[in-house]
Amino acid sequence: MTVEGVEDDDELLADVARRYYLDNTSKVDIAKQLGLSRFKIARLLEEARERGIVQIQIKSPTPVDRGLSEQLAEALGIARCVATTATGSAEQVRAQVAEAAARTVAPLVRDGDLLGLTWSRAVDAMVDHFDALPSCTVIQMAGSLHSPSGGGTTVDLARRAAELAGGTAYAVHAPLVVDDVAAVTALRRQPGIADTLAMADGLDVSVVAIGAWRAGCSTVWDAVSEQVRAEGVAGGAVAEVSGHLLDVDGKLVESPLEQMIIAVSIDQLRRPAERVALAAGAHRAPAVIAAVRSGLVSTLVTTTDLAREVLRLLPPVAAERTPV
Repeated sequence: MTVEGVEDDDELLADVARRYYLDNTSKVDIAKQLGLSRFKIARLLEEARERGIVQIQIKSPTPVDRGLSEQLAEALGIARCVATTATGSAEQVRAQVAEAAARTVAPLVRDGDLLGLTWSRAVDAMVDHFDALPSCTVIQMAGSLHSPSGGGTTVDLARRAAELAGGTAYAVHAPLVVDDVAAVTALRRQPGIADTLAMADGLDVSVVAIGAWRAGCSTVWDAVSEQVRAEGVAGGAVAEVSGHLLDVDGKLVESPLEQMIIAVSIDQLRRPAERVALAAGAHRAPAVIAAVRSGLVSTLVTTTDLAREVLRLLPPVAAERTPV
């Protein structure tokens, strides 16, 4: 039994700190367990911090440039923007955008809502940043797409989100992209798939990622042939959202890809009251503008470099459209 006045060696300091910080034992209970006074325990904890035996880290959320966010929302004509000052590698930036997205999306979801998710690396990471979600039903908005760099699929994404919400996940057990158009038609008619996609008519909140239609900027680009990529480019595609291609004006590009995907329609993507989109990197600025013009975005979670590039691109466009 340890007694009052014992030498404050490292082992004792670590033991007290472990009980308090890791086991969530109160100072009073630790004092009883070790035969010490509550005041002695408090002093030991203070000494453990001073000597570096206990090191406390507070991870601040990725900072948001609120002035730039408001300026971007006004310029785009949408409800809100969250422009994070994300830095580091592409993976680190994606993680910071995902964290900001989780903080943005969670308050938008209410009990009983239908929440729609489309897989992307950023949306997948967003789910990992949720502490909890209100009780809701999660709808998979597109077929499964495996990430070449690892990660899960949309099916897994919807399941994980539903578990956090204590709700039900409705999956689309099919690939997002299928080369055989006849097979696509048959899959879309299967009851399980058709019923899930039809549920998207009633979505309250949707979350998508905005890809640019170019190499390395869309997971769908990586999943299709060179011919399909080229036909999309020839049709004027600058953006990809849930497998749909959009031109600079936000119009749907009628490329072969549109007949190859198993996903909710563009009209369904426009219906939710809360339409959250994630995008990072200045090179995606034209794609973001296209997605907003298409009516697919009411909330944009992005990076400050992309926000500034969008603002740089918007004034000339506005000038061109001003009646003479």
